[in-house]
Amino acid sequence: MKNSISKYILLFLVILCSAEGRAQFYSLGTNIPVLGTATINAEVSMTLDRKWSLHLPVYYNPFIFKDNKKLQNFTVMPGVRYWLLESYVNGFIGVNTIGSKYHITWKDSRYEGKAFGMGISAGYAWLLSPRWNLEIEGGIGLVWADYTEYECEECGRQKGEYTRWIAVPSKLALSLIYLF
Repeated sequence: MKNSISKYILLFLVILCSAEGRAQFYSLGTNIPVLGTATINAEVSMTLDRKWSLHLPVYYNPFIFKDNKKLQNFTVMPGVRYWLLESYVNGFIGVNTIGSKYHITWKDSRYEGKAFGMGISAGYAWLLSPRWNLEIEGGIGLVWADYTEYECEECGRQKGEYTRWIAVPSKLALSLIYLF
């Protein structure tokens, strides 16, 4: 898992460092509703030209909540966006890859595993000022999940091991973005 995530981060850094710096715009943002789940998150991005931008959102949640509830994950979702007007302004459509390692409690079960896949999204960006944007984005994805399910009452009693494709809402964001 760490090896494949490292490859995504390395690819993003190579592209970032090899791009011409003259007319580039970069951004750093956070998904506000995801912060409400105690998930630390940040997205760095850069324009590739007037209509295209490259994005790398990273999500991390190491916390255990009351009654041993968990939403632990380390997730990266590198992708590109096509902007309908110009980068960081107005509507956009995007595609992204998904890589996640997770440990989640849901209803009466606990799930531990990893997921890889692809997604599509659409959204809109409002310029709040020359340096600040507010973005909304929604998307769906298809992930290959390899996980183990456990009973919550007897943490450790295994219900089963699964490997399957799952359709998921891959992007649900209201993000505050700083442009530089």
